[in-house]
Amino acid sequence: MNERLTFIPLPVVYPGASAALGANYAYITTCVDMTIIHVSAAPSTNDADVTLAINDDGSAVVAAFACAVAATPGEFSSTAVGGTSAPVFVAAGSKLSFTATGTANGTQIVGLITALVGEVFG
Repeated sequence: MNERLTFIPLPVVYPGASAALGANYAYITTCVDMTIIHVSAAPSTNDADVTLAINDDGSAVVAAFACAVAATPGEFSSTAVGGTSAPVFVAAGSKLSFTATGTANGTQIVGLITALVGEVFG
């Protein structure tokens, strides 16, 4: 196996003081095959109902997970890092989008995707 660990920051989007994040609030395109093994995310302020999901070309690949407490990031953890979820393969050229639900107006989400690139679990 010839894998490399990489970290991808979640896109930070300020929706404005009178707007909330929602479905597909940001997009990125992948340039290489990769396998998502962990995601950590938190809102800019405590917000009891916040969840985050990651979509690959419109289909949910990282199911919504709670990330409601600013000081305690929510996590998606695959078996590759001791979690219970399957690692998520993403093909080169895929368009990833991010969906946040339950955010109050003006709330941002910050976080980090940990992925393997190279010979992946595809």
